[in-house]
Amino acid sequence: MAIDIVGFAGRVSRDEAGTLDILSRLRSEVVEMQVEAHRGRLFKSWGDGFFAEFSSTIEAVSCAVGIQRMVAAEARQKDSARLQLRIGVSLGDVVVQNGDLLGDGVNIAARLEAMAEPGGIAVSGDVMAQVRGKIELSLVDCGFKRLKASDAPIHVFMTRSQPATMGAFLDIDDDALRKTLITGGCLCGKIRYEINAPAISTGYCHCSICQKFSGSAMSTWTAFPASAVRFLGEEPRYFSSSPIAKRGFCPTCGTSLTYRLVRPRKAAYLIVFTPSLDEPKGYAPVAHSGIESQMPWLEILDDLPRTRTRDSRVLQQAWSSVGLPDAETWGPLAVPKEVF
Repeated sequence: MAIDIVGFAGRVSRDEAGTLDILSRLRSEVVEMQVEAHRGRLFKSWGDGFFAEFSSTIEAVSCAVGIQRMVAAEARQKDSARLQLRIGVSLGDVVVQNGDLLGDGVNIAARLEAMAEPGGIAVSGDVMAQVRGKIELSLVDCGFKRLKASDAPIHVFMTRSQPATMGAFLDIDDDALRKTLITGGCLCGKIRYEINAPAISTGYCHCSICQKFSGSAMSTWTAFPASAVRFLGEEPRYFSSSPIAKRGFCPTCGTSLTYRLVRPRKAAYLIVFTPSLDEPKGYAPVAHSGIESQMPWLEILDDLPRTRTRDSRVLQQAWSSVGLPDAETWGPLAVPKEVF
């Protein structure tokens, strides 16, 4: 996935300090949060752009939609901070070189991004084939286009905005955004919480730590911006389930409530275990993770993406930050290496 800020150079020339401050917040509060919550990795940034990789095409497109929605919603609330992004998503081979990714997958994403409308998304035909009917996103068939004179033509699909509307392809209801209030709590009612922002992503987790923590064959979770979650009265008790994460639970009734990565830094998003929501029915999972620990007697018939724990770009970074890059060493009993 390639991301670029529209008209960045002009903004810098008019207000360098203010624009750089907006860029910093965009990276930490929107791009990094969305990418990590969709189990991706931000592997390059420069001036006004970013590159990210994902192990799932559906996750990549869902992340692109989430980023555009957050930017459009903030622009409506803070007109002076208005930003517009272009995003391109491709599917292709890459080569790792000194921690960077190179190859057709990266090049095509960048060229698709340049074709996208301000506030919009452009994807390749290969991406469209994998997400068709699985993501609620209207994409227009733009035919085969030569992204660069030396390139072979590629099938392109793009979002299209309505004339004279500000949020590009997004249909955002301002009143609905202001009234967003999601509530939940533990079984005994001792711990209650409120969330005043839409969900970022959802999923099933089959990893062995989630199995132990929830006492179930798998857990279901929903990620929200951590800044949008407020506990009413008492907070959960927290347990370091591994060197990279903390989990919150009710000390009275034992309800599993939250999960948050704390390495290599505290994540900007907070995972709430979906059944603790008062209205969990509207948060259907969109992916399976930790599939290597799936119980052999649990049959899964859906066609959602499935990834192993070791495939998560976010977890690879987190475990590497505590000196444990080998997935064979990951788990609740893992001990980080001493760093001198």
